[in-house]
Amino acid sequence: MENYNFIESAVIFSLCESSNYKNFTYSPKDFAEHGETFKFIQDHIDTYKDFPKPSLLIENFDTLKPDAQSVNFNYALDEFSKQVMFRNIVSTINSNQAILDENPKKALGSLIEGLSDIEILHDEDVNQYDNGQLDRYEEWQRRSKIRKMGDGLIGIRTPFHLINASGVGWQPGDLITSYARPTVGKTWLCCKLAADSVRSGHKTLLVSTEMPTSSIALRMDVLLGHSLGYNLSHSALRNGKEIDEGEYKRFLEEVNYKNLLVCDHISGEDSISLPSITNLVRKYSPDVLIIDGVYLVSTADKNKAAWEQSHSLFYGLKTMALSTNTTVIASTQATRDAANMYSQPTAGQVAFGDALIRASDIAISMCMIEDEPQLREIAFQKYRDGDLGQSTTEFIWDVDIGRIEENHDTFN
Repeated sequence: MENYNFIESAVIFSLCESSNYKNFTYSPKDFAEHGETFKFIQDHIDTYKDFPKPSLLIENFDTLKPDAQSVNFNYALDEFSKQVMFRNIVSTINSNQAILDENPKKALGSLIEGLSDIEILHDEDVNQYDNGQLDRYEEWQRRSKIRKMGDGLIGIRTPFHLINASGVGWQPGDLITSYARPTVGKTWLCCKLAADSVRSGHKTLLVSTEMPTSSIALRMDVLLGHSLGYNLSHSALRNGKEIDEGEYKRFLEEVNYKNLLVCDHISGEDSISLPSITNLVRKYSPDVLIIDGVYLVSTADKNKAAWEQSHSLFYGLKTMALSTNTTVIASTQATRDAANMYSQPTAGQVAFGDALIRASDIAISMCMIEDEPQLREIAFQKYRDGDLGQSTTEFIWDVDIGRIEENHDTFN
């Protein structure tokens, strides 16, 4: 078995990257030598919303092995898991040593129970709830600390005041769904959510089943441009009309987030499928996955009835969100039954909307507002964590200049 310090150093350095940190399920107490170092990383992320550089860790923790930075993370994680299991087994055996001479039968039962607990602990498919540990208390302490810092928001900031005011934004494992009639603005809403996520520093994967990447890029230009103070026009960019070329070039040079990936097709496939999206998520480890037009995503159950395919799709998205620790946002459209553009479509007016709503943690619908083409009403059809205190909100919808934002007069 590899040296504890070297393997733990390799793990610690790898946790300076978002994709590795996000899927790391161990706690500081699982480390033999670098628990405080891992706690330092957690505190740094909570405080600065960014990952510490390896050089900062080396400066503060001189027992780290700098040469471990070159070790592959998956290898280091496998070795670390073995070391944690080894220490757990040794600890269980040692804790029963005292009663072994006096009562071997009792010691055997205790050993079997203890080793069974270790097996559950290291099983990736299940988690033991009542294990006598303080993990959830420690997690509450961490969340409480976050609530007292900065804007006090736990998770990813949303464009909705009502949700942010609860203190909890989008969470890893959440499935958020939206639906509206065609032309109301589903794709624009997806792009808005992607722009907000990117600006907040979250790696985002936007999958579009309806619009090519080039068209998505122009929408992102005006949305991000507006948020950064640029005066861009979507219609001018799209139609090749006259623009301030210098301003557009300055914007493109400034937008250097490098954390938005856009997909409009899967090589070798006729359509975008749920398994292929899952592969993209596992490959690129985004914090947020946004699917525009989820009703066009195919499943592996092509020979089943439509309702069974929809059930597999919506619950498959929720399962993927949980298993990959990713926030998943998906849009779909209402059926022709929801002909009135100025009233909120119901779940019954969405294809297999009952399965969609059940699988979702948050579900929102959207409609136009009569005589107000630059406004949209958004309704919260489901909010799993309780009552928001208000069921609708209003958005300013001036998409040509990229201004999509909540109308704060709604709350006055």
